[in-house]
Amino acid sequence: MKTISLIIGFFLWQGALYGQDSLSVVKNKIISLTPLNGKVKEVNGIAIGLGGSLLDNHARSTQKINGFNLEPNPLGILIWMFKDPSKQRDEGVSLIVNGLTISSAGYDKKVIHHGVSISLYNYGQKVSGVSVAGWMNFVDKGNGVLISVIGNDVAAMKGLSISGFNASEKAQGVQIGLSNYSNEMKGVQIGILNRSKKIKGLQIGIWNKNHKRSLPLINF
Repeated sequence: MKTISLIIGFFLWQGALYGQDSLSVVKNKIISLTPLNGKVKEVNGIAIGLGGSLLDNHARSTQKINGFNLEPNPLGILIWMFKDPSKQRDEGVSLIVNGLTISSAGYDKKVIHHGVSISLYNYGQKVSGVSVAGWMNFVDKGNGVLISVIGNDVAAMKGLSISGFNASEKAQGVQIGLSNYSNEMKGVQIGILNRSKKIKGLQIGIWNKNHKRSLPLINF
C-alpha cells in the first residue's frame, strides 16, 4: 500500500509540475489580467485590469484581445492630464483589440481597435468601429463613428466625427461640431465654424471657409 501511495503521489507531483510549466509558456488564454504578461500572445474571452497598453509588458510580438476588455483604472484621469499623444513616436503596434472595451483610462498610440470602445480618452493608432470618449479621440486612422466631448483629432478619417472640435488632415464623411477643420475634405461639415483648405462637398454653419470662398450659412 505504501508503495502504491508513493507511486500515485509521484505522478500527481509530476502532473503539478507539468501544469505549472505549461502555464508559464501559455500562448492563448480565456481570462487574463492586464497589462498582459509577455508570454501571453492572445486572449479569447475576457481581459481585466489596468489596461493592455498603458504599461510596457516587454512582449516580443503584437498581442491580441478578442472579446471583452475591461479597464477599471483609477489613474486614468492622471494619465490623461500628463500624457501628450502628439509627442509619441510610431514604434509599431503592441496590442490589437477586437470587441468591446470599457475603460476609465484609454489606449495609447500603439493600439489598434476593431469594435466598440467606451473610455475616458483614446490615443489609439487606428480605430475601426465606434469610439466614444469622455474627453478626446486622438488617433492616426479612424474608420466608423468617433464621438467625444472635447475633440476628435484624426489624421485620416472615414465616417462620422461628432465632437466639440473636430480636426483632420484627410476626411471622408461628416464632421459635426462647434468647430470643424480638415486639410482635405470629401463630404459635409456642420458647425458654427467650418474650415477646409480643399473640399469636395458642403459646409453648413454660421461661417464657412474653404480654398474657393468664405460664406455664411452654406458653402461648397
